[in-house]
Amino acid sequence: MSSGTQVALLTPSGRHAAPPRLEVEAAAEQPVVRLLTFAALGLYGVLRWSTLLSGRDEGRLLGLLVLAVLVAGSGLVGRNRLVQTVVAIVAALTAFAVAGVPVAWVVHLRVAVTAAAIGDGLSALPRAFVPYSGINQWVQTVIVLGAGVLLFDAALLLAFAPRALGDLRRAGAALPMLALTAVPATLVHPKFAYLDGLVLFVLLAAFIWGERIRRAQLGGALALCAAAAVAAMVAAPAIDPHKPWVNPLGLAGGLAPAKVDSFDWSQTYGPIHWPRKGRAVLEVQASHGEYWKAENLDTFNGTGWNLGSVLDGGDPMTTVSPAAISRWTQSLRVTVSSMNTTNVIGAGQANPPQHLPETLLAGASPGTWSTATQIGPGDSYSIQVYAPNPSPAQLASAGARYPRALIPGYLSLQVPASRTAGVTRTTIFPPFHSAAATGSTGANPASVMLSSPYARMYALARRLAGHAHTPYAFVGAVESYLAHGYTYNEDPPPSRYPLESFLFSSYEGYCQQFAGSMALLLRMGGVPARVAVGFTKGTYDSATKRWIVDDTDAHAWVEAWFPHYGWVELDPTPAADPALGGHVQTPSAASSSGGSAHATPSTHRTDTRSPARAASAAVRTASPNHGGGLSAIAVAGIVAALVLLAVLALGTRPLAGGEAMIAELERAMARTGRPVAGGTTLSAIERRLGSGSAAAAYVRALRMQRFGAGRERPTGDQ
Repeated sequence: MSSGTQVALLTPSGRHAAPPRLEVEAAAEQPVVRLLTFAALGLYGVLRWSTLLSGRDEGRLLGLLVLAVLVAGSGLVGRNRLVQTVVAIVAALTAFAVAGVPVAWVVHLRVAVTAAAIGDGLSALPRAFVPYSGINQWVQTVIVLGAGVLLFDAALLLAFAPRALGDLRRAGAALPMLALTAVPATLVHPKFAYLDGLVLFVLLAAFIWGERIRRAQLGGALALCAAAAVAAMVAAPAIDPHKPWVNPLGLAGGLAPAKVDSFDWSQTYGPIHWPRKGRAVLEVQASHGEYWKAENLDTFNGTGWNLGSVLDGGDPMTTVSPAAISRWTQSLRVTVSSMNTTNVIGAGQANPPQHLPETLLAGASPGTWSTATQIGPGDSYSIQVYAPNPSPAQLASAGARYPRALIPGYLSLQVPASRTAGVTRTTIFPPFHSAAATGSTGANPASVMLSSPYARMYALARRLAGHAHTPYAFVGAVESYLAHGYTYNEDPPPSRYPLESFLFSSYEGYCQQFAGSMALLLRMGGVPARVAVGFTKGTYDSATKRWIVDDTDAHAWVEAWFPHYGWVELDPTPAADPALGGHVQTPSAASSSGGSAHATPSTHRTDTRSPARAASAAVRTASPNHGGGLSAIAVAGIVAALVLLAVLALGTRPLAGGEAMIAELERAMARTGRPVAGGTTLSAIERRLGSGSAAAAYVRALRMQRFGAGRERPTGDQ
């Protein structure tokens, strides 16, 4: 009897008691119930998350939920780790495509490009209003991906966490699901907050405890949950602080760019003062590249070009050919990057923009727009623009029948009465090759100009115009004149009359001097002209199909009026200008131009009008598209890192051949998060690095080895 007693006492306390407990726990495992409650909680979460997107993208969010349920189900149904891993990887890659990342990027694993685009979306979040109704694709994608991250966090915990964790596994999975509901509630206050909280409580309780409640215990569990819910709703008003304990907006503020550019488009003609850090300031989605305009400078005050209105009624655009408008009108989607501005950046003649988050104001010059408060990183808008690009033959036959609305505004200048007197006089010049006209004082333009500081400039304009048979020939003569004997210099000497001094004494300047002088000569010769400011078209990124514009692309150029076409862009600035370095057109631009002035890429619309500049552009575009839209500092850092790695890895072995070295440079840029985009050249990178730097010498050696007549190779020091 005692031996039987011994057996009965030892069994519960011995090492063989574990199997019965494991059997009880196993009996409580109900994977189907867990998966259903996970799906229900996730569905409620994505419905709440969709309120961040003005009710849009529910389909994408539901697609992410389905993928998360598949991942969670792979762990609940079986324990084959290989199958679970494959399912998780495939689902994660598919999730990026579902969220809005281009399928081609996912298929080809374009990690650097995807990361850069998502980074742009994250940096724009602090300025985004919710529910988000803007058109920034990457803000939308990032918001959708946020839900995907939370869903996949929960699903991966359910699929891969050890079962021995028990309640910890379910609690860990519940936390991101709670965030999926709580974050939208702090940003978009729900109408029935306590009711939403009650629904969340019920779904959360079902997920945590649903699979372990037996049928006999169901009534008691429901009663206990109901009591807890009532108590919570009674206590909620007393503990509600009316502000979130964790503020997502405050956290998102840290994602905004630390440094942003701003531009003052005033023409000072002194040392260049625009930002030159190589930071991207714009992304423009367009069918073909243009000069991206900020302002028109329509008036001349005696020393420089300024913002102002010169039209006295009527709209000259009504005289433009409908066929021309149809051919050269396109819609842009502009996204502001590291820049704050009140200028709405467009191109040519712009219609009112759409989807702007700020109050819209009409600019002083028709076809330009501004905002009451600044727009900044992440703000996006769409805008329809007309920027004509006629062929040289079309411009040569356009004639000089200018609409009345342009005269006298765009053929007038305000000039000092003499070099010493402080009095200014306004004179109106006759249209090209027409009879003389009088100014506001009744004086002949010749008498006004010959007594002013601009007498020599006026004489030059009349001489060039007199030898030209058409306005287009006059334009070509002015361009040709400025292409010989004038050098590019960003620190020109100061002068009381900077444009006159540029033409006749210093012979050096940058885009402000070249553009300002050309516009003056054209007006004096009877061709309506003005100065425009903004950015050159930048670098085309074939991956994102956008033009990436950085702060080194800031520029000033000329616009002249041609009958039937309207304002046509002209650019007399030499190619040494960093804003003109290495920018080439996309194939779509060539096909759309139909043999127009874009036929020779690079320096925009003046290439085929100035033979010397066209030849220079042709030489530059012979280089391969191995450049990138990088700042000088960034490229120098990449090149320096590449050289250091080569020295460490290769020691004193000879360097690889030219093609291999260029490919190596390309790989280095991609691996440092700066993938090479189509649209720039090795010579462009070299110019941006500066002629005296060792990094520029290295890139120059690569270029000369590949395209030069010699066979020089980069030295070990380079």
